[in-house]
Amino acid sequence: MIHVRPLSSRIGAEVHGVELDGTLRPEIVAELRKALVEFKVLFFRDQTRMTPDKHLDFGRLFGTLEAHPVATADRSELMTLRRAPDVATARANFPYGEDYWHSDVSWREHPSFGSILRAVEIPPVGGDTLWADMEAAFAGLSPQMQGALRPLRAIHDFDRAFGPGLAPEDRAAMAKRFPPVEHPVVRTNPDTGAPLLYVNEIFTTRIAGMDLRESDSLLQFLYRQATKPEYQCRFSWREGSVAFWDNRTTQHYACHDTGKGVREMHRVTISGDRPY
Repeated sequence: MIHVRPLSSRIGAEVHGVELDGTLRPEIVAELRKALVEFKVLFFRDQTRMTPDKHLDFGRLFGTLEAHPVATADRSELMTLRRAPDVATARANFPYGEDYWHSDVSWREHPSFGSILRAVEIPPVGGDTLWADMEAAFAGLSPQMQGALRPLRAIHDFDRAFGPGLAPEDRAAMAKRFPPVEHPVVRTNPDTGAPLLYVNEIFTTRIAGMDLRESDSLLQFLYRQATKPEYQCRFSWREGSVAFWDNRTTQHYACHDTGKGVREMHRVTISGDRPY
Protein backbone atom coordinates (compact mmCIF):
# COMPACT_ATOMS: atom_id res chain seq x y z
CA MET A 1 0.00 0.00 0.00
CA ILE A 2 1.37 3.39 -0.94
CA HIS A 3 1.51 6.36 1.42
CA VAL A 4 0.96 9.89 0.06
CA ARG A 5 2.21 12.92 2.02
CA PRO A 6 1.19 16.37 0.70
CA LEU A 7 3.97 18.96 0.38
CA SER A 8 1.67 21.98 0.34
CA SER A 9 -2.00 22.80 0.66
CA ARG A 10 -2.42 23.11 -3.11
CA ILE A 11 0.10 21.09 -5.09
CA GLY A 12 2.67 18.33 -4.73
CA ALA A 13 2.97 15.15 -2.66
CA GLU A 14 5.67 12.65 -1.78
CA VAL A 15 4.74 9.01 -2.36
CA HIS A 16 6.29 6.24 -0.26
CA GLY A 17 6.04 2.48 -0.34
CA VAL A 18 6.48 1.80 -4.05
CA GLU A 19 9.35 0.91 -6.37
CA LEU A 20 8.75 2.27 -9.84
CA ASP A 21 8.93 -0.07 -12.82
CA GLY A 22 6.63 -1.63 -15.38
CA THR A 23 5.47 -4.50 -13.18
CA LEU A 24 3.25 -2.50 -10.81
CA ARG A 25 -0.15 -4.02 -10.15
CA PRO A 26 -3.12 -2.30 -11.83
CA GLU A 27 -4.56 -1.20 -8.48
CA ILE A 28 -1.29 0.57 -7.61
CA VAL A 29 -1.24 2.28 -11.00
CA ALA A 30 -4.84 3.42 -10.39
CA GLU A 31 -3.86 4.82 -6.97
CA LEU A 32 -0.96 6.73 -8.48
CA ARG A 33 -3.15 8.09 -11.26
CA LYS A 34 -5.73 9.24 -8.70
CA ALA A 35 -3.03 10.90 -6.59
CA LEU A 36 -1.61 12.61 -9.69
CA VAL A 37 -5.00 14.13 -10.51
CA GLU A 38 -5.38 15.35 -6.93
CA PHE A 39 -1.85 16.68 -6.27
CA LYS A 40 -0.72 17.36 -9.87
CA VAL A 41 2.91 16.38 -9.17
CA LEU A 42 4.16 13.32 -7.30
CA PHE A 43 7.66 12.81 -5.88
CA PHE A 44 9.40 9.51 -5.20
CA ARG A 45 12.66 9.17 -3.25
CA ASP A 46 15.35 6.50 -3.40
CA GLN A 47 14.45 4.99 -6.77
CA THR A 48 18.10 4.06 -7.20
CA ARG A 49 17.33 0.76 -8.92
CA MET A 50 15.40 2.45 -11.72
CA THR A 51 17.18 1.86 -15.02
CA PRO A 52 16.37 3.59 -18.33
CA ASP A 53 14.33 0.54 -19.36
CA LYS A 54 12.40 0.51 -16.07
CA HIS A 55 11.82 4.24 -16.47
CA LEU A 56 10.31 3.68 -19.92
CA ASP A 57 8.25 0.69 -18.77
CA PHE A 58 6.84 2.67 -15.84
CA GLY A 59 5.83 5.51 -18.15
CA ARG A 60 4.02 3.12 -20.48
CA LEU A 61 1.69 2.12 -17.64
CA PHE A 62 0.08 5.56 -18.00
CA GLY A 63 -0.14 5.89 -21.78
CA THR A 64 1.75 6.07 -25.05
CA LEU A 65 5.21 7.59 -24.81
CA GLU A 66 6.36 10.35 -27.13
CA ALA A 67 9.76 11.59 -28.29
CA HIS A 68 10.74 15.24 -28.17
CA PRO A 69 11.56 16.37 -31.73
CA VAL A 70 14.84 18.05 -30.76
CA ALA A 71 16.03 15.28 -28.45
CA THR A 72 18.94 13.07 -29.41
CA ALA A 73 19.36 9.82 -27.51
CA ASP A 74 19.84 6.10 -28.00
CA ARG A 75 16.23 5.68 -26.86
CA SER A 76 14.14 8.32 -28.63
CA GLU A 77 11.52 8.29 -25.86
CA LEU A 78 14.11 8.95 -23.14
CA MET A 79 15.34 12.55 -23.12
CA THR A 80 18.54 13.60 -21.34
CA LEU A 81 18.56 17.06 -19.74
CA ARG A 82 22.06 18.07 -18.68
CA ARG A 83 23.36 21.24 -17.10
CA ALA A 84 27.07 21.77 -16.58
CA PRO A 85 29.49 24.71 -16.70
CA ASP A 86 30.28 23.95 -20.36
CA VAL A 87 26.58 24.26 -21.27
CA ALA A 88 26.47 28.00 -20.52
CA THR A 89 27.73 28.96 -23.98
CA ALA A 90 25.28 26.60 -25.68
CA ARG A 91 22.38 28.18 -23.78
CA ALA A 92 23.23 31.55 -25.36
CA ASN A 93 21.78 30.20 -28.64
CA PHE A 94 18.34 29.84 -27.05
CA PRO A 95 16.35 32.82 -25.73
CA TYR A 96 14.53 30.56 -23.28
CA GLY A 97 15.62 27.63 -21.13
CA GLU A 98 14.21 25.42 -18.41
CA ASP A 99 14.59 28.33 -15.99
CA TYR A 100 11.37 29.94 -17.22
CA TRP A 101 7.89 28.95 -16.13
CA HIS A 102 6.45 26.69 -18.81
CA SER A 103 4.29 23.74 -19.75
CA ASP A 104 6.16 21.25 -21.94
CA VAL A 105 5.45 21.21 -25.70
CA SER A 106 2.33 23.36 -25.49
CA TRP A 107 3.17 24.12 -29.14
CA ARG A 108 1.98 20.65 -30.14
CA GLU A 109 -1.58 20.16 -31.34
CA HIS A 110 -1.78 17.47 -28.64
CA PRO A 111 0.55 18.56 -25.79
CA SER A 112 1.88 16.01 -23.34
CA PHE A 113 -0.29 14.53 -20.62
CA GLY A 114 2.57 14.05 -18.18
CA SER A 115 6.30 13.75 -17.67
CA ILE A 116 8.43 11.52 -15.44
CA LEU A 117 11.81 13.00 -14.53
CA ARG A 118 14.58 11.00 -12.85
CA ALA A 119 17.68 12.45 -11.20
CA VAL A 120 20.85 10.79 -12.54
CA GLU A 121 23.51 13.23 -11.32
CA ILE A 122 22.88 16.01 -8.84
CA PRO A 123 25.07 19.05 -8.06
CA PRO A 124 26.34 19.59 -4.49
CA VAL A 125 23.93 22.54 -4.14
CA GLY A 126 21.13 24.04 -6.19
CA GLY A 127 19.15 22.62 -9.08
CA ASP A 128 15.74 22.48 -7.42
CA THR A 129 12.58 22.38 -9.52
CA LEU A 130 9.35 24.26 -8.78
CA TRP A 131 5.83 23.49 -9.95
CA ALA A 132 2.83 25.82 -10.10
CA ASP A 133 -0.84 24.82 -9.91
CA MET A 134 -2.51 26.54 -12.84
CA GLU A 135 -5.99 25.72 -11.59
CA ALA A 136 -5.20 27.73 -8.46
CA ALA A 137 -3.64 30.44 -10.64
CA PHE A 138 -6.92 30.80 -12.55
CA ALA A 139 -9.04 30.61 -9.40
CA GLY A 140 -6.97 33.48 -7.94
CA LEU A 141 -8.14 35.86 -10.65
CA SER A 142 -11.20 38.07 -10.18
CA PRO A 143 -14.52 36.78 -11.55
CA GLN A 144 -14.46 39.64 -14.08
CA MET A 145 -11.03 38.62 -15.38
CA GLN A 146 -12.01 34.95 -15.44
CA GLY A 147 -15.03 35.78 -17.56
CA ALA A 148 -13.00 37.91 -19.96
CA LEU A 149 -10.42 35.15 -20.44
CA ARG A 150 -12.74 32.20 -21.04
CA PRO A 151 -13.53 32.89 -24.73
CA LEU A 152 -9.94 33.80 -25.64
CA ARG A 153 -7.48 31.64 -27.53
CA ALA A 154 -3.71 31.95 -27.64
CA ILE A 155 -1.05 31.02 -30.19
CA HIS A 156 1.74 28.66 -29.14
CA ASP A 157 4.86 28.36 -31.28
CA PHE A 158 7.83 25.98 -31.27
CA ASP A 159 10.05 28.59 -32.90
CA ARG A 160 9.88 31.04 -30.00
CA ALA A 161 12.15 28.87 -27.84
CA PHE A 162 13.93 26.46 -30.15
CA GLY A 163 14.15 28.21 -33.51
CA PRO A 164 17.17 30.45 -32.77
CA GLY A 165 19.27 27.44 -31.76
CA LEU A 166 18.70 25.48 -34.97
CA ALA A 167 20.41 25.60 -38.34
CA PRO A 168 18.27 27.51 -40.89
CA GLU A 169 17.29 24.38 -42.82
CA ASP A 170 16.35 22.53 -39.60
CA ARG A 171 14.41 25.54 -38.38
CA ALA A 172 12.42 25.67 -41.62
CA ALA A 173 11.72 21.93 -41.47
CA MET A 174 10.51 22.15 -37.89
CA ALA A 175 8.30 25.14 -38.69
CA LYS A 176 6.68 23.08 -41.44
CA ARG A 177 6.28 20.04 -39.22
CA PHE A 178 5.03 22.02 -36.20
CA PRO A 179 3.26 25.20 -37.34
CA PRO A 180 1.86 27.53 -34.66
CA VAL A 181 -1.27 26.20 -32.94
CA GLU A 182 -4.13 27.82 -31.07
CA HIS A 183 -5.22 26.62 -27.64
CA PRO A 184 -7.78 28.06 -25.23
CA VAL A 185 -6.37 30.55 -22.73
CA VAL A 186 -8.53 28.78 -20.14
CA ARG A 187 -8.16 25.03 -20.53
CA THR A 188 -10.39 22.36 -18.97
CA ASN A 189 -8.92 19.60 -16.81
CA PRO A 190 -10.25 16.47 -18.58
CA ASP A 191 -10.28 14.49 -15.32
CA THR A 192 -12.15 16.97 -13.11
CA GLY A 193 -13.72 19.58 -15.41
CA ALA A 194 -11.92 22.36 -13.52
CA PRO A 195 -10.78 25.43 -15.49
CA LEU A 196 -7.10 26.35 -15.53
CA LEU A 197 -4.84 28.98 -17.03
CA TYR A 198 -3.03 27.67 -20.12
CA VAL A 199 -0.48 30.20 -21.35
CA ASN A 200 3.25 30.12 -20.66
CA GLU A 201 6.18 32.44 -21.23
CA ILE A 202 8.31 30.13 -23.35
CA PHE A 203 5.83 29.01 -25.99
CA THR A 204 2.79 31.35 -25.98
CA THR A 205 3.37 34.19 -28.45
CA ARG A 206 0.12 36.18 -28.49
CA ILE A 207 -3.62 36.22 -27.91
CA ALA A 208 -5.39 35.36 -31.17
CA GLY A 209 -7.19 38.31 -32.78
CA MET A 210 -5.95 40.86 -30.26
CA ASP A 211 -3.83 43.95 -30.88
CA LEU A 212 -0.20 42.99 -30.26
CA ARG A 213 0.34 45.62 -27.57
CA GLU A 214 -2.82 44.56 -25.75
CA SER A 215 -1.87 40.92 -26.14
CA ASP A 216 1.64 41.46 -24.74
CA SER A 217 0.28 43.36 -21.75
CA LEU A 218 -2.32 40.71 -20.93
CA LEU A 219 0.10 37.82 -21.39
CA GLN A 220 2.70 39.40 -19.10
CA PHE A 221 0.01 39.71 -16.43
CA LEU A 222 -1.04 36.08 -16.90
CA TYR A 223 2.54 34.77 -16.93
CA ARG A 224 3.03 36.27 -13.47
CA GLN A 225 0.24 34.10 -12.07
CA ALA A 226 2.60 31.10 -12.14
CA THR A 227 5.21 32.97 -10.08
CA LYS A 228 3.09 33.35 -6.92
CA PRO A 229 4.53 31.18 -4.13
CA GLU A 230 1.11 30.27 -2.75
CA TYR A 231 0.39 28.33 -5.95
CA GLN A 232 3.70 26.43 -5.88
CA CYS A 233 5.71 23.60 -4.41
CA ARG A 234 9.49 23.17 -4.56
CA PHE A 235 11.48 19.94 -4.73
CA SER A 236 15.13 19.42 -3.82
CA TRP A 237 16.58 16.52 -5.76
CA ARG A 238 18.70 13.65 -4.56
CA GLU A 239 20.20 10.96 -6.74
CA GLY A 240 17.44 8.47 -7.52
CA SER A 241 14.61 10.95 -6.95
CA VAL A 242 11.73 10.89 -9.44
CA ALA A 243 9.04 13.47 -10.18
CA PHE A 244 5.86 12.66 -12.10
CA TRP A 245 3.74 15.68 -13.05
CA ASP A 246 0.52 16.44 -14.87
CA ASN A 247 1.72 18.66 -17.70
CA ARG A 248 -1.82 19.78 -18.51
CA THR A 249 -2.52 21.44 -15.17
CA THR A 250 0.91 22.69 -14.07
CA GLN A 251 3.88 24.74 -15.10
CA HIS A 252 7.40 24.09 -13.87
CA TYR A 253 10.70 25.93 -13.47
CA ALA A 254 14.18 24.41 -13.11
CA CYS A 255 16.45 26.64 -11.04
CA HIS A 256 19.64 27.53 -12.86
CA ASP A 257 21.71 27.87 -9.68
CA THR A 258 23.97 24.84 -9.88
CA GLY A 259 27.21 26.81 -10.04
CA LYS A 260 30.02 24.54 -11.20
CA GLY A 261 28.02 21.42 -10.44
CA VAL A 262 26.50 19.01 -12.95
CA ARG A 263 22.78 18.27 -13.08
CA GLU A 264 21.72 15.41 -15.34
CA MET A 265 18.13 14.20 -15.57
CA HIS A 266 16.33 11.63 -17.71
CA ARG A 267 12.77 12.39 -18.79
CA VAL A 268 10.02 10.18 -20.18
CA THR A 269 6.93 11.92 -21.57
CA ILE A 270 3.40 10.58 -21.97
CA SER A 271 1.25 11.67 -24.91
CA GLY A 272 -1.81 13.82 -24.23
CA ASP A 273 -4.96 15.13 -25.83
CA ARG A 274 -5.95 18.39 -27.50
CA PRO A 275 -6.79 21.15 -24.99
CA TYR A 276 -10.40 22.28 -24.82
